[in-house]
Amino acid sequence: MGAGVGQVHPVVVAFALVYFAIMIAIGWFSRKASLSPTEYMVAGRKVGAFVNGAALASTYLSPASFLGLPAFVFLLGYSFWWAMIAIILGMPIASMLTAAPLRKYAPVSFTDYYCDRYDDENNVVRIITTIPVIITGILYVTLALIGTALFMMAILQIPFFWSLVIAALVVLFYVYLGGMVSTTWSNAFQGVMMAIAAVCVAIVILVTFGGFNGLTEAVATNNPKFFLPPHSSQGASSPLMASWTGLVSFFFVWHYGFATMPYTVVRFFTTMDINTARRSMFWCSLLGGAMYWGLIIIGTASKVILEKISPIAAQINAKSAMDVLGHLKNVYGTNAAAITDYTMVAATQALGQPWLLGLLVAGGLSVAMSTVAGWLVVTQVILGRDWMIKICKNKWATENPVAAMRLWNTIVLIICFLIALNPPAMVLDLSGWAFVVIIASVGPGLVLGIWWDRATKAAHLWTTCIFTVLTFVTWLYAKSALGSPHWFFLNKAFGWKITTGHQDFWIPVAFIFFIIVSLLTKPAKPETIQKYSLDLRQD
Repeated sequence: MGAGVGQVHPVVVAFALVYFAIMIAIGWFSRKASLSPTEYMVAGRKVGAFVNGAALASTYLSPASFLGLPAFVFLLGYSFWWAMIAIILGMPIASMLTAAPLRKYAPVSFTDYYCDRYDDENNVVRIITTIPVIITGILYVTLALIGTALFMMAILQIPFFWSLVIAALVVLFYVYLGGMVSTTWSNAFQGVMMAIAAVCVAIVILVTFGGFNGLTEAVATNNPKFFLPPHSSQGASSPLMASWTGLVSFFFVWHYGFATMPYTVVRFFTTMDINTARRSMFWCSLLGGAMYWGLIIIGTASKVILEKISPIAAQINAKSAMDVLGHLKNVYGTNAAAITDYTMVAATQALGQPWLLGLLVAGGLSVAMSTVAGWLVVTQVILGRDWMIKICKNKWATENPVAAMRLWNTIVLIICFLIALNPPAMVLDLSGWAFVVIIASVGPGLVLGIWWDRATKAAHLWTTCIFTVLTFVTWLYAKSALGSPHWFFLNKAFGWKITTGHQDFWIPVAFIFFIIVSLLTKPAKPETIQKYSLDLRQD
């Protein structure tokens, strides 16, 4: 049997130590390969298909996936499976929409394409485009730090605060040293680890319950509403899944994000050529799909495991799984927003297999730390290169570009550490918020800039400004006034009960707005359209 709460098991610690040794070694041995700005920012554009695909999977599938999605299946039931499937289905779309065209263009920073496509002569496009990217980066680094800290809790059985300190220091070390080179190789290793971990835990769960039929029967007996669809006469598994708008909106929150999120887009810049960028998507989808299969099984089984198998439930006479999680909250000194995300770890602990918990911890650290690293690289390039060098013309940063980016790497990590001490929401809610902000604000300018000749600078600037504010404010209002960011923000005013995952309706509205403004404003110069739209679409 595994160690109980407050007890450190040597097998779990051994898995973690091996994992950290590999991460530190990658950072140390890649330090000399990242002395030049190009190596530091885009890994010299030398990354192969499998390595890039594995790195893509681990960076994109953040703790919002590894911790948040099983927690949401635990909370919302079977209907949330479709949101998880949507993420995998959206990956191949990126290959068609952005992967090949952007690798052909081969910029350094996420903002470079916007500046070239929309004739940015005075840095207005660069300044406006960076704002939602910085907001999203802070949200993602924060949620990934939380995820890393939760797994550190499982390893060391120490309070959340000290877990967070250790998590921040380890990530700072290898990103600071190796930049994109270190991040790419560490993320590739992490991508494989997270898929293996999720699949292994899922297999042990199926064996424990006697296969798919046994698990289904146990879950249905424990929670009769788990498998009910929206609008069921017997009631939904959750109020947020009581109508089809909930299922559909959660499906589309993450569906198109892969094609426009900065931390996946920059991965296309690192590949050797266009075909490598395309092949990366195959490996990313394969590893991500395997992990998501495991996460669906884990999330489905978590409630019955915590209530029927967990020794903690018997020790405290728990009446529900939430009582078990509440007990863990008190033990570890974390808060309600984060402890629900501990569901998967708690369920794995309850299975009493130290090697399995060790493997899960290594996989969880992989997905969490890879997201921190990926986003830190994006934000440090935005702040160190785009702002200090391109916009502010800072002499020191121009002469020491790697040092400038490392400085911002440290500053961003400190800011996110402070936010993570008292996060505003669950990790999946932070992820969904970040997705909607970035896709609605700069997504239209990227996708339509490549695929529509008529896309204009004015449309991009107005869309970015307006929808950065709208997505940010309506999410906050829904969470504070309606109790959840997944209720339509005007529900209170009109007496409605419409579910809209993370206010995701702004995404199609933003694309429509962009098209209208483009039709009413002056297009870019013909030579610009030819070079940054027509030419990029051609094989």
